[in-house]
Amino acid sequence: MKEVDDIVSEYKRAKRRYRLVARSSISKMLKRYCSRWYGVALLALIGWTCGVVVLVFASRLDSGVDLNYKLPFISKSKHLKKLSQADLDHFASTIRLNYTVLENSYKGKKLFLAEILLTNTGRKVLPAGGWAIIFSQPYTLEPEQFPYPDGVEKREFGVRFHFFSGNVYRMTPISGFRPLAPGRVKAIRFVSEHHCVSRTDVHPNWYFTGPNLQPRIIESTRGESLDFVAPFNRSGLWKRNIIKGDKDYDWFHPFTPADRARRLKVQDLGRAPTPVIPTPVEMVSYNPRSTLTIDPSSWVIVSSPSLANEARFLSDHLGVQMTIRQPGRSYIALVEAGVQVNASPQSQTQQTQSQTRLVLEEAYDIEVNPRLSTIIIRAPSPSGAFNGVQTLLSLRSLNGTIPEVRIRDAPRYRYRGLMLDVARNFHSKERIFRYLDVMAMYKLNKLHLHLTDDEGWRLEIPGLEELTQVGSQRCHDLKEQTCLLPFLGSGPFTGPPGSGFYTVADYRDILRYAASRHIEVIPEIDMPAHSHAAIAAMEARHARLAALNFTEAARFLLSDLQDESKYLSIQSFNDGAVNPCLRSTYTFINRVLTSLVSMHRDISPLRTYNFGGDEVPKGTWQKSPVCAQLRQSGVSAEPKRYLASQIANMTSLYNLDLAAWEDGITSQGQPMRRNEFPNRNVYVYTWNNVWEWGGMKHAYEYANKGFKVVMTPATNLYLDHAYEPDPEERGLFWATRYSDTKKVFSTMPENLYLNADTYRSGLNITICQGPDVENQCPTLNKPENIEGIQGSLFGELLRTQWESDFMLLPRMLALAERAWHKAPWEAESDPRRMQQGMESDWQRFSNSLGHRELSRLDRLGFQYRLPPPGAEIVDGFIQTSVTFPGLPVEISDDAGSTWRSADGQNILFDPSKSYQLRTRAPFGERFSRVIYLTNMASAHFSALNYGIVCNMAALTVMVGCVF
Repeated sequence: MKEVDDIVSEYKRAKRRYRLVARSSISKMLKRYCSRWYGVALLALIGWTCGVVVLVFASRLDSGVDLNYKLPFISKSKHLKKLSQADLDHFASTIRLNYTVLENSYKGKKLFLAEILLTNTGRKVLPAGGWAIIFSQPYTLEPEQFPYPDGVEKREFGVRFHFFSGNVYRMTPISGFRPLAPGRVKAIRFVSEHHCVSRTDVHPNWYFTGPNLQPRIIESTRGESLDFVAPFNRSGLWKRNIIKGDKDYDWFHPFTPADRARRLKVQDLGRAPTPVIPTPVEMVSYNPRSTLTIDPSSWVIVSSPSLANEARFLSDHLGVQMTIRQPGRSYIALVEAGVQVNASPQSQTQQTQSQTRLVLEEAYDIEVNPRLSTIIIRAPSPSGAFNGVQTLLSLRSLNGTIPEVRIRDAPRYRYRGLMLDVARNFHSKERIFRYLDVMAMYKLNKLHLHLTDDEGWRLEIPGLEELTQVGSQRCHDLKEQTCLLPFLGSGPFTGPPGSGFYTVADYRDILRYAASRHIEVIPEIDMPAHSHAAIAAMEARHARLAALNFTEAARFLLSDLQDESKYLSIQSFNDGAVNPCLRSTYTFINRVLTSLVSMHRDISPLRTYNFGGDEVPKGTWQKSPVCAQLRQSGVSAEPKRYLASQIANMTSLYNLDLAAWEDGITSQGQPMRRNEFPNRNVYVYTWNNVWEWGGMKHAYEYANKGFKVVMTPATNLYLDHAYEPDPEERGLFWATRYSDTKKVFSTMPENLYLNADTYRSGLNITICQGPDVENQCPTLNKPENIEGIQGSLFGELLRTQWESDFMLLPRMLALAERAWHKAPWEAESDPRRMQQGMESDWQRFSNSLGHRELSRLDRLGFQYRLPPPGAEIVDGFIQTSVTFPGLPVEISDDAGSTWRSADGQNILFDPSKSYQLRTRAPFGERFSRVIYLTNMASAHFSALNYGIVCNMAALTVMVGCVF
């Protein structure tokens, strides 16, 4: 890294200066004392002292003491001046900020030690005051001293840190901070909770601010490269817990090329064995050697009147005209008709008659006949016909040919969903359109839109303008009067991804686009927790109107202004919970609810309202006067339960189904009673299945109690988690260290307990054993209440479109496969045969992705994740492999200057060389993360951390002083 080189250069300059002084002194002393007996002793003492000075110098750097006043040849700034805007602009562009994690499991606790290096590369002295640096991070800083309303001082570094809700921090210089001269380095250390094991754990866009000055982003931290974060180049940095003997010791290591080859190697079948993903239930016939090509100038589309919209969709995609009269040949017919699907006994699910009817409403039958030049799609409903249309588009090759085939198909689950978090970081309307397109391609039919959270409110509600004027914007306003705080590295200015919202027209456009693809949009307005944005917006409204009309000002207020409760959410918000005891809370909910009903009415009537309900922190509302009054009035239910009951009553008046995350329907650790909810259906999204936490039973518990269950287990279907346990991989890891495409593919929704593989630490786990097995792993007695599965993509780390694409794809294809198709191996009772069946099925699926589906995504511009290749040295030759056969692998032996194909090549391994490998996309110039293959046992990282460089430099100077 350039930063390391600069530090090394600084030490070399210091070494040269000290050696010049030392040589001059030693030369004089040699002449005078060399002939005397104590001369040698004196010289030894001088050398030892010189070495100690430099070692102290290095250790001072390590401990953060400013180099600016520890070396005599570095000038001092003797006065403090007021900064101008030009000064602040200069410092933002010339103060280089670097972030280094020094140690996880700091002092044997769930803490990590980090260091900020400020290097002055400019021409001006950074003064000892008049500025601050604002930044955000995922974890609470100095947690052992929290809370600290007046900030926490780090006197040894001359700075104070101030906490703002949601882990936004202001770092200001205090007494003891010495001005930072040009060319000098300032190190500052702090402790944070938990661990930091990935580059993307650090947020970008740190910025300078000063009194009456416009904030400026520190250029070295700008954007998504995160180059200012030092490498995680040893196990103490990439492991979450390094305490030997601790039950949570982290056993994961980043995959080596050989690890990847052994774990993910798949036989290349040379083709896509399955012409359609997700896999159809019944492939009656398939002859890939017999094909037809649709000529838009001669082919037509005819349809039953009820299927005209689906015919129009197909016409738009193929450029083929629609007509009323059916010709003798060269036509595509969409026919409304019943379909019988003969599922094999192994893949049948236990279903009630009503649920089977729901699934069969989406069935289709497609027949492609090249001899007659006809394609006929039969379906009992428009949604079934649309599924048939998507299968036809999937069958069409890149050159336009379609094979002879007969398919009868129907979905496994009625609910095949994707949750998109647009609250943490905003997704434009156009990006939502793209994801609706890819959902439709793979027959997903439910878009759960997470529209609100602590960090943003993303939907216009007429009459509550502050929700979008304040609640949808993030900028530099630490009092949150005009915008929210700059959460999640969004920086000091409004604009994407931190700021943005859907107007009523935008939202209706999304509904219209989704409805044309038979996708139901389920809006989520998350409360009572995760509501900081709404609370701040309504407090801004209250402040605006209070002087004019107190009654109207308080009409939609969501917080008890006299509440002195102390709490902190998982995301470190201390003001993010709506107060369920306020009447105005329900006035607010009713306004939002009626607005949503109105927006949906003439496009896709609102059927389900999701109120979130998750992660309410302990201590909330304990000192709320209005909650005390509510209890005194005879309401015995806890506030969260009271809120759920009230929302259920309100939504039932609109004949709506109710939905929530599992903890929203939980009271005192137990599921609420189904009869507490008057709604026709109550959908529970079960997510908290972390094996060692005991939550794996929740899905079956809720189903057995009569709730409709949508399974989105975090260990398998949270698509925001990293693909690999590597510090260079984007993603979270709180539920499981990593979750790749194969893990999503291997999920068994109807055998949840069999999905248990490892603890979060990496050790194998065994569950459902012992005398308490029925309580630990209850049996699913009402399988008819399992509605389906959903992948969830939370957006804390996703600030750009390519990052969202990367995390979503290709895992979403595996999600679609499991939501639509029940594989025979899922029903195997023998674990060995089940594993063999899964591996064989994965080979088929991965070849279909590599040889076909990823090319389709490429053509549509999706920037899906390209998995790095595996590599082994076999009989002296480099042997490569890739997760999705068909993706090209390239190799370089000149540090990436030139690349050549490694596919099918006999490349002799030269131990004197270092090789780089990467996977390439089928189209365009997109590549995977580069991996390294050397003759070293561990070839992950080659850069030294600066601490080693410092110690080596100190040792060099010490030796120079002696000799």
